Amino acid sequence: MRRLITVILIALALPAHAREKVWRVGLLTNSSGPPAGATTTWAGAVQEVLRQHGFELRRNLDLVVRYSEGQADRLAPLALELDALHPDAIVATSLESVRAVLAATQSTPIVMVVGGDPVALGIVESFARPGGRVTGMVFRTFEGDAKRLQLLSEAIPGARRFGYFGMSFESATKGEVMTRAGNELGLALSMRWVDGPAEYRTAFAALRKDGVAGVVISANQPLSSDASRVIAAAQAERLPAICEWGYMARLGCVFGFGHDLAYAQRRVGEYVARIFEGANPSELPVEESDVWKLVINMKAATQMGLEVPSSLLARAEEVIE
Repeated sequence: MRRLITVILIALALPAHAREKVWRVGLLTNSSGPPAGATTTWAGAVQEVLRQHGFELRRNLDLVVRYSEGQADRLAPLALELDALHPDAIVATSLESVRAVLAATQSTPIVMVVGGDPVALGIVESFARPGGRVTGMVFRTFEGDAKRLQLLSEAIPGARRFGYFGMSFESATKGEVMTRAGNELGLALSMRWVDGPAEYRTAFAALRKDGVAGVVISANQPLSSDASRVIAAAQAERLPAICEWGYMARLGCVFGFGHDLAYAQRRVGEYVARIFEGANPSELPVEESDVWKLVINMKAATQMGLEVPSSLLARAEEVIE
């Protein structure tokens, strides 16, 4: 008995990490936090998937989240903060976030969520064999914005001028893509770029003055996380808008069209779990999402005086009455 008590006391005297390793995952995102209306989040999905693999908060898991509040220049110092905590993996949910983590860390595995070609961007060697310490999910963001413009033109047949609303930091890349998409569809496109919420109303008022029939909201983290204010600014000018995610349609965008967000969030959790279980990120194939979901808010359409074609209603995964 005395020996048993001694063993127990020694075990209790050991630090927690000696009894059971505590795995730490960081999350860096170029947003202002979980958006209103969203039913799933990156942090929540990662935590739940890791729990299913035996990693539980307050037992053997620590989850540390850093938000840039939509200010890309804050990502570098936030990445350094995460690196100082010695995480076992970091989830970076934008191209800017990935680059910040790569610059701040030396060997930490990175699970990315980006909207461009990571091979062309020099982040991985190939989709099948990333070859370094980065793997994860790729959204077809540029293609998605072009698809959203096409859908909006189908929803408002006969209109030839539409608007595009985005953030200044993406104007160089998105501007070229959307100009080409407009030309291919035979549409005139007015584009407005903002640095933050203070400029929303002015930008939408300018688009209204340009005579646009509707607006494509650029797919990026700052705007999606601030969806309520973006949508309110569009509604103030009575401009029908198409957004990226279904929850944005539930908040008042007439249309939400994008990838299956909940699926992607779970997949990111699976990447982290596999890394924790010993997988090398250099050998985990990058997954490119190709599942698209259309959500239509009929109440918002009615408020805008927009009659949604039956052809679009038939294609929708969800119709909000």
